[in-house]
Parts: sequence; C-alpha cells; structure tokens
Amino acid sequence: MISIPKSTLVLAVLTVASPVLLPLPAKAANFDFGSTAVETLNYLSANLEGRSVGTQKEAETVDYLVEQLKGYDYSPILQPFDYQFRGQELTSYNVVAERPGTSGKQILLGAHYDSAPSNSTLDRTNLEGTNDNASGVGVLLELAQRLEAETAHTVTFVFFGAEEIGLVGSEFYASSLSQQDIDDTLLMVNLDSLVVGDKMYFNAGRGAATNPSWFEYRDLALEIAAENGIAAESNPGFNDDYPKGTGCCSDLESFDFLMPVLAAEATNWDIGDKDGYTQTSNPNVPGGATWHDPATDNREFINEVFPGLIEERTRNYTLILDEFIDRVNAKSVPEPMSILGFATALGAAGLMLKRQSDRYD
Repeated sequence: MISIPKSTLVLAVLTVASPVLLPLPAKAANFDFGSTAVETLNYLSANLEGRSVGTQKEAETVDYLVEQLKGYDYSPILQPFDYQFRGQELTSYNVVAERPGTSGKQILLGAHYDSAPSNSTLDRTNLEGTNDNASGVGVLLELAQRLEAETAHTVTFVFFGAEEIGLVGSEFYASSLSQQDIDDTLLMVNLDSLVVGDKMYFNAGRGAATNPSWFEYRDLALEIAAENGIAAESNPGFNDDYPKGTGCCSDLESFDFLMPVLAAEATNWDIGDKDGYTQTSNPNVPGGATWHDPATDNREFINEVFPGLIEERTRNYTLILDEFIDRVNAKSVPEPMSILGFATALGAAGLMLKRQSDRYD
C-alpha cells in the first residue's frame, strides 16, 4: 500500500497479516459500461471548462471529484503541492482514493483533471477538454464506482493536478513514494485522451524496453480487448524514439522506469511523425489533432465529426479496464487447496492461536 509522508499528506496506514486465502473482488454494478464515464465527461465539459491551473474552475473540479468519490463510499484525501507557473506561486491538489486490499500489494490508476492554460496567442478559458482529459477522468471515476469493497490488492485512484504544465502533480506523487511503496506497487495505469483518435491503444512504459516482463500488463489489456471483440493495438514502433509497444508523454512518465506502466489512449501512431501526437487522418480535424484547441476539443465538434465515438470509447475502455483490475487481482489468489490441505492449514492455524492464547493466560 502506498504511504505518502506526513509532511505532504496524512493517510491512515492499514497493516494486514498475510492471509491464507485472498478474496476476489465481487462485482455488483448493474448499469451499462460507460454510463458514469459519459455523465462525468459531459459535466466536466459543460460546467468546468477552462479548468487550468490557478483558476476557480480548477478548484471547483477538485470539489466535484471529492464529492463524487464520497458518493461511491470512498474517503478521498487531498495531496497538496506547491509550484511556480509564469512567475506565480500556486498550489494544486492530487485527489487520492483507495479500496484497501489484503495482499500488501497495490494497483495504481491515474488520470489528470486539468486542462491546458491560455497563452499569449490562444484564449483557453472556454476549453472543454472533452477528450483531454474529461474522458480519462470519466472512465477512472466509473472504475472507482464499480470496484467493490473486497479486493485482493489495494486499488488506488489518483486524479492528478497540473499535468498540462509539465506533469507536476504526478511527479510530486511519484516523488513521495518510498522504495517500499514502489516495490509494493504492481503497476501504474494511466488514462489520458481516450476518445479522439483513429485507434484504441494500450502501451507499456518505455521502461519495458529494458524490462521485457513489464509488457505483461500491456498484453493482458490487449487480450481482454480481443476477447470482447474490441479492436485495440500497441505502438508499432515506427519512430525510433518510442520503442515498439511503449507509450509516452503523459503522467505515466512520472512512474516509468520505477514500475510497470500501462498507458490507455486513443490516437494514431501510424501517421504524422509516428509519435502518437497526430490523432486522426480524418480531414475534418485541422492538423489531425484536437489537443488543447477550444474549437475542436469539445462535445459539439467531437459529436459532429465522430458521432457516437464518445459513448463507444468510454464504454470500451471501462469494460476492458474493469475486467483488467479483476484479472490482476485474481492472479494473486492461490489455487484451491484440497480438503486435506485445507484441514491441515486450519489445524495449524488453530494450534498457533492456542499457543498465542497460552502466552497471555
């Protein structure tokens, strides 16, 4: 389980002895995949446009996330961090929520909630950021909503602040981790810009190029997609700066090389400079990308050019990642014991309890 130093964030520490058997997460959600994700995407786009660093909309977004998570029976924590931007001293927050597990290990999932700030040539106070990154926030919130109370590994959801000015929030979070925290984290999953793009992608971090076993989680996500008839790919590696099967350029970079990383994104690694920045070959999208553009990264434009894509992509990513969390948790559960083996283990446990009791009689 991640423990953030008290100087930056106060978290309750849960200490659990290793159990004989680990519980599987029980799923009880009875609503369509993507429903909450779309609802969240629409709310952020319509009511919290221009949610860049240092704005009132950013603060309102933090409040919104906290209230939503409380409604899903979490006790969200704010992790504040200070930074400088354009000569100003600012404070932002990572919003952290977790479902405690029993294994001592953790699955970490994140998405940034801020939008790109205005500059001298472009006013972004009305930037909806529907794709970048209301889509990632929406899917992450729904995954949190769907996760039941009992889970093998602790599952931690982090909504990062200040991504658009240099991954500030995620770097702060990553730097607060101890070596033990890192060792206990199975992987980090990053969700960013999940709608606009010719293809769905799951990529490992660039650290996997030198640690091939880290491709395991990328392969699992692609396997789940295929089982559900969903077309998903991995970076083909046409650009030498981005090795085959790896991704880059979002909050995943703050964790890459520390631990296995899985990046979920929609784009097109086959076109443009083949670096993932050119999202689509659709001629109706100027320059092939909607990044940070108030005129194109909004619901009206996306729905007009790509009708139904918001609903399709949020559904597909939620379905795949919901199953992904289940599978990663299930891998930690031992094979069922025989009746004799169970009786032996039970007898040994009873003897240990008796011995402990005798010590205090």
